[in-house]
Amino acid sequence: MKEKGVIVHICGVVAMIFWGLSFIWSTQVFDYLNPTTTIFFRLIISCIFLGLLLFIKDRTSRKFREAEKQKEVRIKDNLKLFAIAALFEPFLYFIFESYGLLNSAPVVSSAIIATIPLFTPIAAFFILKERLTRWNILGFIISFLGVIFMLLNKNLELTVSPKGIIFLFSAVFVAVGYSIALRKLTMLYKPLTITFIQNIIGMIYFIPMFFIMERISPSNIAGISNYILPLLSLGVFASSVAYTLWAYAFSKLGASKANIYSNLIPVFTAIFSCIIIGETINIQKILGILLVIGGLILSQLKINNK
Repeated sequence: MKEKGVIVHICGVVAMIFWGLSFIWSTQVFDYLNPTTTIFFRLIISCIFLGLLLFIKDRTSRKFREAEKQKEVRIKDNLKLFAIAALFEPFLYFIFESYGLLNSAPVVSSAIIATIPLFTPIAAFFILKERLTRWNILGFIISFLGVIFMLLNKNLELTVSPKGIIFLFSAVFVAVGYSIALRKLTMLYKPLTITFIQNIIGMIYFIPMFFIMERISPSNIAGISNYILPLLSLGVFASSVAYTLWAYAFSKLGASKANIYSNLIPVFTAIFSCIIIGETINIQKILGILLVIGGLILSQLKINNK
């Protein structure tokens, strides 16, 4: 039992490592492709990868194949829930996160995204009528101060485009909606199935946008060697492996405990930004990250003690 518990926590940490890296991989791809094209290809890669995994598992396990046949009806019965979840994430979330990242640095973007678990109990208070504690409110205030600390310079001027802030907080809000939908899905389906179905539906959502809004020039194709590795990493690790591991941790730990791992995203992004793209992390950003993480931990740990 203890070994299984350790595996669950490892899954949570590994998912955060890949999501922390995703901000850097996206920045690298955006030098060559627009966000919509990047997301569309990212989801295609993810669906192919997950489809192969499910095919291999189906071929190697008769028990799994029989279970999946029984599950087909349940997927159809809950297709509306899958469609809503996929609308929130990956569709809207990827759009807002990507355009937010275009207008801000990876570390600042990840710190804002890390406030997702902070808004979850607030949404649950209004939507699910769950109790909102003083610790939720105190943690929200501290973390929000940390975000503001990172967004302003010494002269109290914004270091990030207002457009970027709006996009990133929009990503936070739709991610909260996704986490609420995910609660029910994890009770009905396996993590790999959830990730595969939501990414297929998300890819379908992106098809009209891709053909209407995007144009791929010959220079984009010629420079594919410069961005193919980070694009593959986004599709395989950030959109497939990370989401599957996260859904598994979410199903075993519950929303409150699993969301604590989101605190690690800006930490990993800061570390890898320094190593991979040479982003400068000053004392102000470090203090801002610590405030965000401190507020989140305060809020989440007090919830768990109730």
